[in-house]
Amino acid sequence: MKTVPIRNKELIAILDRFVPLFHEVDFNTATVDVDPCDIEQYMDADYRKFIMSQGRGHDGFPAKLIGIELAPKDVWTNQAYRIALVEKTERLKAELQGWTGTRTNALSAVYPAGGFISWHNNANAPGYNVLFTWSSEGDGQFEYVDPITKEHIVVPDVKGWQCKVGYYGTYEEHDKLMYHAARTNCLRSTIAFMFNPNETGKQMSEMLIEDISES
Repeated sequence: MKTVPIRNKELIAILDRFVPLFHEVDFNTATVDVDPCDIEQYMDADYRKFIMSQGRGHDGFPAKLIGIELAPKDVWTNQAYRIALVEKTERLKAELQGWTGTRTNALSAVYPAGGFISWHNNANAPGYNVLFTWSSEGDGQFEYVDPITKEHIVVPDVKGWQCKVGYYGTYEEHDKLMYHAARTNCLRSTIAFMFNPNETGKQMSEMLIEDISES
């Protein structure tokens, strides 16, 4: 994964319009499992090694996400509140996707303090990924296993916005499988987009990196 500095003023203006929506999320209204005991069970080294040892037995999805996804498929107890918030988010996501030129929106999760997404590899959805992460205090982290060196790498969050770009491969691409997870001790969100897993997708992701970092 490559961390990309966000310098483009047009992009920053779009991203900053998401922030009030993150603060609007009422985690008591959403269907969120908030058992704090889960975090170590799904985030520690033993669980990471277990997921990696499964090989193709792991379907690519995370087993646990403590947070909510701002997407139409979510079911909340207050449906009117959910619909209003999701509609505003969908309009902004469409604008951001248009700016990035990406194929699809892969994730739009908001995590409370103590939230996390467990170890997984997205082998079921390969492609060049662009992750925009926002943190209220910078007290969180993204973790992954380098597919070549097998080193466990921790990328600390920063307060505000951060961007990471990388390729998530399939089981046929043994040197590109990207096992990863994230956790936070403060309000946090990740909005992720994807390019196709081909040479065109690679070229487009490289051009996007230049656009993001251009002041």
